[in-house]
Amino acid sequence: MRSRQRPLHMIANVQIETDLLYAKQLPAKNGYTWTLASRLGHILRIAEQFYGPRDTSYTILGVEFGGAVPQIWFPGACRHIVVQITPQCATDMQRACYQMAHESIHLLSPTGIANANTLEEGLAAHFSSRYMLDHFQAVWDNGPGPYQTACQHIVQLLALDEGIIRTLRQTEPTLSAVTVEQIRAAHADVAAELATALTQPFR
Repeated sequence: MRSRQRPLHMIANVQIETDLLYAKQLPAKNGYTWTLASRLGHILRIAEQFYGPRDTSYTILGVEFGGAVPQIWFPGACRHIVVQITPQCATDMQRACYQMAHESIHLLSPTGIANANTLEEGLAAHFSSRYMLDHFQAVWDNGPGPYQTACQHIVQLLALDEGIIRTLRQTEPTLSAVTVEQIRAAHADVAAELATALTQPFR
């Protein structure tokens, strides 16, 4: 982990770690240091490798700080998306990456409204923890409650077939629209109870 003595900038009374926004050229002059923008690109690329391509009819505008919880929102109702992460991320790259990894799953098949099912939210919780472990060697817990329960359902599903999400999205690209019948057709060993739980609206 980097030292806590990091350069900070004050914007609208919020301290922001310079590294999150300001890219510095690498000594070899073959690229730049990580920022929120490049991290989001890296995260999204991995999500697409695991779970299939995103819906490119939506344009991802970038990342901003604000709100009590991380989320995506759709400014202008014109198929634009902004990833919003919490103000605490402004001085914590790991927290920012954890939240962006969760939201990246919602970037795969957005619908313009908040209608995620347990499959989508569970996958987001599972992927964000996996990304942090793989790329930061850090354990981030989804905590108790509905996210943890949804994540456990995903763990059960992926234990049967690690590639089942990609398979499902070849039939139904929108995660929130996947049906019980589609899940069970993708893998015969998925119990009806698990498939039903995954297709419920997330609460």
